[in-house]
Amino acid sequence: MSKAQLWKQRVFYGATDMAGNLIWQIVGLYLLFYYTTVVGISPAFVGTLFFVVRIIDAFDGVVYGFLIDHTHSKYGKARPYFLWFGIPLGILTMLLFFNPSFGGNKAFQLAWISIVYTLFSLVYSGANTPITAILPSLTKDPDERTNLASARMVMTNIGTAVIGAVSLPMVAKLGGKNAEKGWMIWGFFIGLAIIALFLSSFANLREKDDIVDDEDAPDIQGHLSIKDSLKGAVKNKPWVALSISFILLQTFWVIRMQTAVYYLTYVFRRADLVGAFNGLVIVAVIGNISVPFLSKFMKHRNVMVVSLIGFGIGEAIMAVKNVPMLFIGNIVALVAMGAAFSISFVMIADTVEYSRSELRIDEPGILSSVPMVGAKLGMGFGGLISGWLLSWGGFQASAKIQGGKALMAISTSFVWLPIILALLIVGILYVFYQLDEDEITSAKALKESADKLDDEGI
Repeated sequence: MSKAQLWKQRVFYGATDMAGNLIWQIVGLYLLFYYTTVVGISPAFVGTLFFVVRIIDAFDGVVYGFLIDHTHSKYGKARPYFLWFGIPLGILTMLLFFNPSFGGNKAFQLAWISIVYTLFSLVYSGANTPITAILPSLTKDPDERTNLASARMVMTNIGTAVIGAVSLPMVAKLGGKNAEKGWMIWGFFIGLAIIALFLSSFANLREKDDIVDDEDAPDIQGHLSIKDSLKGAVKNKPWVALSISFILLQTFWVIRMQTAVYYLTYVFRRADLVGAFNGLVIVAVIGNISVPFLSKFMKHRNVMVVSLIGFGIGEAIMAVKNVPMLFIGNIVALVAMGAAFSISFVMIADTVEYSRSELRIDEPGILSSVPMVGAKLGMGFGGLISGWLLSWGGFQASAKIQGGKALMAISTSFVWLPIILALLIVGILYVFYQLDEDEITSAKALKESADKLDDEGI
């Protein structure tokens, strides 16, 4: 593949996650804030809604993974899902921020919000599970796989940086003094962008048949039932450890994202800094592009561990109550998380290859559903914890100045809880994630050499 083709593949692969994260960023950063302060829904209800929906659809990523493993089309296994689910996701994004008052009937409004949010979550999985599932089918080169994962996160963070920086100003510009109208129009534009990105990625990505349908490996099991696939997954100990870690990773990241606007508005009392603060997510690109370099000197697990420790340091810096330290800490934390998220997708691909080479099971769809399951459970736990902590602290949306207990709840959610969960992940990976990447790579190299000798008749 030429350099131009490689870069084309990287850009359009990254566009898939950029599409999903346009709305993920808004949901993570602003949906709780939008529901509680614009629509006027209680934080306890919103937090409970987030949690209940996560229970309903927490494992739909596994179902989509199973469907991907059993999909046979002229477009491949995972690629068609960008077409089938990209358009509905864009439409539901628009509906998330279209909330009629129903003549003042609160029950109807709550029912509408609950139904739209549930459908959005189910469709989101269908559009995003194939992003990770398709990675092993785009290339068998481990270095290029790392480059693709890095490109994915670079594109994601460019999109999310723009969203984080311009959403509130755009809402104000589009709606004037009517914030609800502003959010509705902004949601419409984001929905259109999501549809365009998924369709362009579908049109330009190609799965490699020789990777997906390896006919030279008859002893490898594939096309298993969900029950047998999950049995095989449980035997994959590194995958189990990574799955738990990913849930915790997404939980603390959702908590942090959802409470950032509260932290700046009520703890620092600088709501004017929210756009600049959230826009700093662009620096996560530094962490993204550092992963291919770091992975040449450290095992993937160690890249993740160092990244999480760096994140904890950044969070602790933000506890110092002055604006320069707030921004310095945020930069450190975001660069670290850029590396953490990039390497996590490489580690998932490692566990897929481990399953294939060591356990002789080829079910990339099921195993690659980890990010979606983790994201859903993380959003559920994160939303529940954020909402309940705000309620426990006595947060009042109508009050410009919050009480001491509410400020403590906000600070705990934004700073201290993410640090605790990040360190918990470090412990889990050190104890339970024992995967020899060199051994897998060597096994692949030996097999490729043997195949080459067979082809030459030696």
